[in-house]
This record gives sequence, structure tokens and C-alpha cells, in this order.
Amino acid sequence: MSVASYFQAIPKAEVLIQFEGALPKASLVGLADRNDIAETLKHFNDWIKLLDQPDPKRMQDIFKVTSTWFLHGEDLTRAAYDLGTWLAKQNVRYAEIMVNPTFYVELPSQIETFFAALNDGRDRAKRAWGIDIAWILSAPREDSRRADDYARWVSTAVAKRAGVIALALSGREDVAALPSFERAFRAVEKKDIPRVVRAGELAGAEGVRQAVEQLVPNRVVDGWGVADSPEALNDFRDQGITLAVSPTRALKQGWITALSDYPLRRLYDENVSLVVGSDLPLIYKSTLADELTALVDQLGFTVEEAEDIALNGVRASFLPEDAKSELLAHVTDELAALRAEHLEPQAK
Repeated sequence: MSVASYFQAIPKAEVLIQFEGALPKASLVGLADRNDIAETLKHFNDWIKLLDQPDPKRMQDIFKVTSTWFLHGEDLTRAAYDLGTWLAKQNVRYAEIMVNPTFYVELPSQIETFFAALNDGRDRAKRAWGIDIAWILSAPREDSRRADDYARWVSTAVAKRAGVIALALSGREDVAALPSFERAFRAVEKKDIPRVVRAGELAGAEGVRQAVEQLVPNRVVDGWGVADSPEALNDFRDQGITLAVSPTRALKQGWITALSDYPLRRLYDENVSLVVGSDLPLIYKSTLADELTALVDQLGFTVEEAEDIALNGVRASFLPEDAKSELLAHVTDELAALRAEHLEPQAK
């Protein structure tokens, strides 16, 4: 069995993925067909072609346009089911999916209705494929007041019943200053609700350190520049913050010229808690299995080290401790059986 086939086969937890950039092209095309989008959207065929070879610099445009194709609650239901199916076929057993409701301007604005529709699809995927999905409510940097509203809602029993487990901050770092979101994040921190922040793409290590200081996240996405900052490395180690990255994203965004340039080895050796994920698979054409395979084939990791990072997806999840321990035990046992069957005989 090849390394790629092995990481496709192992059970996995995907904790770095964004709903808006994750739906397969076929799902979006089907959605457009059902809602007759081609009849109302100028240059519709050009947008469809862009889904084949997306320009990462235009990903926000892609999200804003394709999200307007959602006209009915059942569109969200079908999309959640399709995404759950796609993940389950990669043997992802558990996923924490970030979602930003503000993109869906054609849908009713009630957040409870929004997640009810998503959960209809999530539950269907669970029944059909056995995958568990939780949601991370993502506030856009463009709207700090929205972050306050989301912080209040994510703290409610209604949100918990809807499977919303954390608050996130996403978007361009140069849009709004971090203090605008400090009140919201401190409020959920007091209630022990996990926090996720995307930081580092534009502001580098200093921006990441400011986000850590002001928003106290449990998980940082991207974290570009952390590997070159002793102070930021200390922040992550001392506070037990998980760094969630997609080397493929860094390559497609032009931060590096080859996957082998990504400083993941340095971060791992510095004992930073690391997870890898597909992040925006529609845009970057990568899966969690692809990211794990790249660790071995291009980033200098052994299979055992890549397995350890894969298991971090469970360890660093926001599952309750009993559920996390149960999932970790199942995944570890299955991984050991797969290794014994497919890899160890080749080594003899």
C-alpha cells in the first residue's frame, strides 16, 4: 500500500475546514441548476469554469457569488449532506466545520433556522455514513457587531443543541482591529466555550501574538510566521494553543514556492501542537489525506510522525473529554490494525 493510499484509508478527524470553501463543485453546480441561477447571473459559465481552477486571490469573490445560489433552507440541508458524504468517503469520522452565515444573504437571517437546515443534512449524513459533524460559528472581521451577537448566541443552550461548539474569527486581518472583537471573545472564554482565530497571513508572527493576547484562542488557523518567532512559539507551548495549518494553502497563496519549504518540521520539533487540514478544498483542491501524505512525501516526516499529527485532530478537537477519549481509542486501534496489515509487512 502506498503512503497516499494508507492515509486515505486511516480513520481521521478533520478540524480545519470551512463550509464556504469545502463543497464539491458537483454540489454547487447541482444547486445552481435547481435554483435556475444561470438565468439570472451574468457570466454564469465563467463562474462555473472558475470552480475547476479557482484563483486563490479571488476566493472571497467565489464565496460571495456561490453563497447567493442558496435560496432555500433545503439548499443548506443538501449541501451539509453532500459535504458529510464527501468527508465520510475519505474515512473522516469526525469534523469540526467553520461556517459564516453572513455569506448567505438570500436566506432568512434567523440563525436558529440556518443551523436547523444545516443539521437536517448533517443528521442524514450521520445516518447514512456514520460521520459526526460539529459546527464552529465564524464571525467576519468586516462586522465586529456581528461577533458580539454570535458570542451571545453561541453561549446559549439552543446553540449547544444545534451542535455549535465554538466561536471563530475569520477574514482579512487588515479589515478591523483586534480590540473590536475582544469583548466577544472574552465573553465566550468566561463560559469555557472554545475560540478559533485565523491570523498570520498578512500580519505575520506579531499579528498572531496580538491575536493570542487579546482573543485568547484555543486554536489558531494559519499562524504564518510563528515558526520564526521564539516568542510566538513560547506562546503556543505555554498556553497549549493548537496551530491548524494547510501547507497546500500556503503554496497556492504564494507564501512558499514548494511544499518542502513549509516550516512544519521546525514547528513539530518545537513541540507545538499541530494539526493539518484541507481548509478550503474547493479552492486548493486538497484533502486531509493529501495533507498527511505530503508530510511524508515532501516535508520530511516519518509515517509515524504523520500518524501522530493525524491523531492530533482528535486530541485537539473540541469534543467533550469522554467522547474524545472514546474516539481516540477507536481511531488508534483501527490505525494500528491498518499499519500492521499494510505497512509493517512491507518493512520486513
